[in-house]
Amino acid sequence: MVEHRVVIVGAGPAGLAAAITLARVGIDVLVLERRVGTSPLPRATVLSLRSMELLRSWGLADRVLAGADDVEMTMRETPTLARVAEGATIDVGYPSAQQSAVLSPTRAACVAQDHLEAVLLEELASLRTARLERGVEVVGVEPAASGVRLTIRDHTAQRRTLRTAYLIGADGARSTVRTALGIPVRSSGATVAGARIEFRAPLWDLLGEHRHLLYAVTAPSAEGVLLPAGLGDRWIFAVTAQPGRDLPGNPTVADLRRRLQRAIDVPGLDPRITRHDRFSSRGELAERFSHGRVHLAGDAAHRVTPRGGTGLNIALADGYDLGWKLGWVLRGLAGRSLMSSYEPERRPAVRHNLERSVDPSGARRTAPLEVPVDLSGRIKHLWVAPGVSTLDLLDDGFSLLTADPPAWRRTLGRPAVAAPVSVTGVSVLNARSLGLGPRGAVLLRPDGVPVAAWSTSPSAGLVQQAAAAFLDHGASGGAGSAA
Repeated sequence: MVEHRVVIVGAGPAGLAAAITLARVGIDVLVLERRVGTSPLPRATVLSLRSMELLRSWGLADRVLAGADDVEMTMRETPTLARVAEGATIDVGYPSAQQSAVLSPTRAACVAQDHLEAVLLEELASLRTARLERGVEVVGVEPAASGVRLTIRDHTAQRRTLRTAYLIGADGARSTVRTALGIPVRSSGATVAGARIEFRAPLWDLLGEHRHLLYAVTAPSAEGVLLPAGLGDRWIFAVTAQPGRDLPGNPTVADLRRRLQRAIDVPGLDPRITRHDRFSSRGELAERFSHGRVHLAGDAAHRVTPRGGTGLNIALADGYDLGWKLGWVLRGLAGRSLMSSYEPERRPAVRHNLERSVDPSGARRTAPLEVPVDLSGRIKHLWVAPGVSTLDLLDDGFSLLTADPPAWRRTLGRPAVAAPVSVTGVSVLNARSLGLGPRGAVLLRPDGVPVAAWSTSPSAGLVQQAAAAFLDHGASGGAGSAA
């Protein structure tokens, strides 16, 4: 029997985000992955504003953006690619570069998932308290009050038993962990099904200045969606069926190639197909995300269709939220009750994106409608110094931002709460932009969500009261006014 503090099942985006968040604060974590190697599939291709902010906080944004396609975060509806200038641009819920510059220190990006995962795996390997074990699958989960007992099997069929204080099930839509716990999954909406091919072709030369996140081709017998997938001229062409129906004629790869050539509409251009498959997905939501010391993340907890491109982003958000909260518990900064806030805080955003993904018009959304859901209530981004955002001032414990740090440090002294409180100064103008007075302050969690705010300097007791209320009940607010 081998003892572990945290075991994570699944090395996809949710599992890697949780593992990195924990390992960065020194928590020992073991990641178990069924696949022997990494996936070469581009899969998801969109990183939201909040996902890029998370990657920036880990120092990974530049490495991720090195594999990004330089596009406008919009859809171009066009008869064919050759006639792209005749098309119309449609919002799909992601901010433009100009909007991102106002809202964030970074920007939403078009990044293939295999490139993102390669960067995350490299980061995980650099963290001394994290370990990844491949070629093993979980075949038994036995939760108890003091921990979780796991039975795992490797590629030689040899079995081992592990014990962990906490288990994170990030093992996909067919989650073994979720199934072992007997947690039901509710389906929502019709199945989105179709076929897709991955191919290479010099399409950027054809598209010229019309560089977009995706292209909806509308010409008869050429209908489909084209997505850039990084690595130069790698692309995905997908054709979907009407709800409840199969694709007309059950197309072969040759059929899809002919349709793709009609969609491109350039005689002599011969795309090189590198991979093809059929897909089927529907909106699914687990009845609960937690069971004692076991927590579900990513597709194990919820599944969205490709429509809207939100699945990768909510998986990263799940992993990070679990990571910092579990890190606080294991470092003695909060009690186990903090974990009870995981599902109530994640489920509204998850449900919003699930409902969007099963809505036939869900791909067509404006950024003002979708960005607040993505940012999840974090503090406003403001530049406080050249290259330094308010988001860069967040600490692993509580962070208190104020235009009068000396007064607040004198007032606080040594707050009688488990989690440390760091006091950071901002300008009076920044404070006013945050809704604070010149002597006010805002108390923040590690994810930038305000716990409480004050317009003037209060007693240390009020700060301790706000911090303790959050630590005891896992909920922000309750003292002062929200920032």
